[in-house]
Amino acid sequence: MAKVEKLFTAISRVATRFSESAYGLPAQKQIVATRKLLGFRLLDQDYVVPLNEVSEILELPECTKLPRVKPWVVGLANVRGRLLPIICLATFLDGSPAVAARERRVLVLDMNHIYVGIIVDAVLGIKSLAVDVYQASSGEGAMAAFTDGSFTSGGLPVPLFCAGKLIENDQFMNVAI
Repeated sequence: MAKVEKLFTAISRVATRFSESAYGLPAQKQIVATRKLLGFRLLDQDYVVPLNEVSEILELPECTKLPRVKPWVVGLANVRGRLLPIICLATFLDGSPAVAARERRVLVLDMNHIYVGIIVDAVLGIKSLAVDVYQASSGEGAMAAFTDGSFTSGGLPVPLFCAGKLIENDQFMNVAI
């Protein structure tokens, strides 16, 4: 019986040592649904647009000027054999671009059979923001008519740009003088 007690004591000590030095299970993280968004800056304000609404991002291409169009129409560019109208979104919103032309980028939108490039001041990269930090609210400022709520990123609200609202806007689609 003494051997059994010694064996039991030895096993208990080994089990205690292992339990003291063992790592616990990793902390469980709550999985939060996220949305892939593309960040951009326009008129000194940061915005995000759903990644699926932007087909590509370009440096400002060479454009052919068009006669008898509104001043915010920069011109037409040939992008891989397809004519892309280039629009200065800042000028369309009665503002002026905040950075030099070489720093600006073109967001190419290909939605509802409309193929257009809009010039923004900068592209900030892809962001994955939690859907629970989205707030449906009316926007403020020049882009208010083209935003649909905002996400909170870094404690600041970042408006969600809705490209569909821009394309459906009659003033945007009427480029002739």
